[in-house]
Amino acid sequence: MNKIDSFILIGGKSSRLGTDKAFVELGGKTLAERAVANVQLGLSPERITMVAGSSTQFAVDAIIADVPFIFDLYEGRGPIGGLHAALAYARTSWIFVLACDYPLVSPQLIGLLAEKLDDEFGAVVPEQNDGRMQPLCGFYNVSIARPIVQAVLGVPRVTPAMHEIVAKMNPRIAKFGEYSHLAGAGNFFLNINTTIDLERARTIV
Repeated sequence: MNKIDSFILIGGKSSRLGTDKAFVELGGKTLAERAVANVQLGLSPERITMVAGSSTQFAVDAIIADVPFIFDLYEGRGPIGGLHAALAYARTSWIFVLACDYPLVSPQLIGLLAEKLDDEFGAVVPEQNDGRMQPLCGFYNVSIARPIVQAVLGVPRVTPAMHEIVAKMNPRIAKFGEYSHLAGAGNFFLNINTTIDLERARTIV
């Protein structure tokens, strides 16, 4: 496998959780640290970089985490802003992107997705067990994805949903049945948005 830059999205405002979710602890590690560890085990990436929402967010904690970080170039545009920044800073032909608030994504899932990379696709993303595409745990073909994301952000209007944008990239979608055999598959995309979500995750880890 060619080397791949990986990016951990930590830019959410975490308003419902009441604190910066990237640095909440789960199983003895922060969500950011868990994401980094899972990517390292699943991919052996060229580089891992954190993507923060703005230069005023996370700076001290990101330095403490000992991982380089960049900032959204279009602030306030949500996860598509984070994906855009990752694509803009990419130095490899493919990148992997993972949102830190999916701490139960396993290295095995990341490795399985990596096996499906093919340059005919603009992205390789999983389908959740509820049938929805999950674009915040996926691989992106930089030459295909970058102009599509740039075009979306260059228009001053309501940003489409992430799954609508990724659908334009001729994605390879890994159906849930393709990875349902992996341990913990049913909880891979437990999203940590609230203290209730966090407590549920703590019963699993």
